[in-house]
Amino acid sequence: MSRVLLTLTCGVADAEAIAAGLRDTLHVPVHQRAETVLGRDFDDAGTVERVAGALARIAITLDIPADQMARALDIATTTRRRLPFRWHTVAILDGGRIA
Repeated sequence: MSRVLLTLTCGVADAEAIAAGLRDTLHVPVHQRAETVLGRDFDDAGTVERVAGALARIAITLDIPADQMARALDIATTTRRRLPFRWHTVAILDGGRIA
């Protein structure tokens, strides 16, 4: 079965709800990290972010089977949130755990 690394980038206030929904429904570890996005694409920005020129975002990352992608996006889409989120996937070619 092929696996993907799904990364969703969302507003700070929306991250906990999205991450909890993904964790509780898909039963996989969910990683979160804070990011500051600098650039010119401010369609997702709040007023304060537009003035500051920087977006405060949380990247939510999880390793899931490729056939669960639609379900994961549905969970994130239906979660109560304030801002839009962006997402992308990367195919996982290999992985494991070394003790």
